[in-house]
Amino acid sequence: MTPALIWQSIPTEQELAAALPPHPQAACVFLSDDFSGSLNQPGKGYLKTCAAPAANFIPAHTNPLQRDLYLLPTAAAGALQQYGFGALLWQNRPPVPQQPSPAKPWQIAPPPLPIGRVLIIGGGIAGAATAHALARRGIESLILEQEAQPARAGSGNRQGLLYAKISAHPTLQTRLLLGSYGYSRRLLEHALPNSPDWQACGVLHLNHNQSETRRNRQLAEQSANRHLYRAADAAEAAALAGIPLGGQSGLFWPQGAWLNPPAFAAALLNNPYIRLLTRHRLTGLQRRGSEWLLSADTPQGRQTFSGSHIIFCCGAEQLTDILPEALPLQFIRGQTSLADASPFSRRLSCALSADGYISPEYLGQHCFGASFVPNSSSSVLLPAEDNANRAKLAQLSPELATALPHYHSGHAAVRADCYDHLPAVGALGDWAAMRLQYAKLAHDKNYRLPAQPCPHLPGLFVNSGHGSRGLATAPLCGELVAAQMLGQPLPAEPEVAAALAPNRLLIRQIIHRQTVS
Repeated sequence: MTPALIWQSIPTEQELAAALPPHPQAACVFLSDDFSGSLNQPGKGYLKTCAAPAANFIPAHTNPLQRDLYLLPTAAAGALQQYGFGALLWQNRPPVPQQPSPAKPWQIAPPPLPIGRVLIIGGGIAGAATAHALARRGIESLILEQEAQPARAGSGNRQGLLYAKISAHPTLQTRLLLGSYGYSRRLLEHALPNSPDWQACGVLHLNHNQSETRRNRQLAEQSANRHLYRAADAAEAAALAGIPLGGQSGLFWPQGAWLNPPAFAAALLNNPYIRLLTRHRLTGLQRRGSEWLLSADTPQGRQTFSGSHIIFCCGAEQLTDILPEALPLQFIRGQTSLADASPFSRRLSCALSADGYISPEYLGQHCFGASFVPNSSSSVLLPAEDNANRAKLAQLSPELATALPHYHSGHAAVRADCYDHLPAVGALGDWAAMRLQYAKLAHDKNYRLPAQPCPHLPGLFVNSGHGSRGLATAPLCGELVAAQMLGQPLPAEPEVAAALAPNRLLIRQIIHRQTVS
């Protein structure tokens, strides 16, 4: 197990230099609820996209320490063993007693199995990031993608925004988003340096109604994260945007970005440990001995692939076809639109977000939208949704909407989401065995169950159900899957990781006596 060097503050460069050499295999853990005073210190630039108080994972290849680094809230001091660290090597304070994990058995990942061949289903952002997380650990993977090119379905928008639309309260989703946003932002900078396929232009989330105004005001009052977001009054908002905004104020994320998701996925896939096969649509799954057998329709006909581990990073349609019992997901349709840039629109200098969004120009066009249609499995482009996107654009800036000369349909896709709007990430349970083992929950959801592990399907994992938040959440969740597969420390808060466990979806069905139709 990975040992951890622990500081109950942000250590100085001298402290780090003295502590690191004797422990070459140790990760570094910094415990702090407000590290804003360290942001401008030499060598601490890697903290600029971290959130407080939240769990921030900074992999070795993206920080100057060349060690996996965990910047955690001070309250995590008593839960470090729950993250999965080995020896806890306290540096500047006495050891803190560790608390037992309160997780339910179906929220706990099973012990790691020997890894032979890893198959990943889906080559969008989730699949590419999961393969990237495995590759940096020296694990090869084969990706089966049903489209002709990766990242053309749910990850196929021409431009997407990277920031975190969070609550002013520390909900599980907010805690996930804060840690995920920073991870994705650092990964983007590392994967696409000096690329025209993304721009750190900042994202301005406008106060377009009373609830957003109240939420943004409460967020701006949280001074510990003033490096991540700050209030912008109407005058500053218009200056940041470079165009009139009808007197709207907002919350500005200065390190927010727009990016081309297919380019991001392609950069993550560009690794000798990753092999990609396109036009391979999964049609069946069965267990034979110690391996899983996947059948897929390919350009060469029906083929079978075997692996010790399978990670489902695909969309709602494939998941519900293959694993309807294990992953009862919801369908959400989304359509973006495009507009040719004009002299006026080229003045737009940051991304705008409210009920809709628009990005600065990319290759002569702006991408904006998007529609949000629950329980729809259609990916057909619809003129009515283009019109609705234009109405949302007019709410952002009437002058901008008027100044765009030619509009076009963009991209439509179906996203997978979960009932609680948290993704499904982790090891998959054996749904038939779970229905038997947890049957009494159908009569009493608080029934005291015997202490025994949850039955899992060996080697099956999932990283899906991200809805419209995948650019922020899917990359860190790829790290979470890789860590669970290998028995390494978690890159997210243990409570958050437990809340993402996909088996919660089946437990909910058992409690509500639901079956898959």
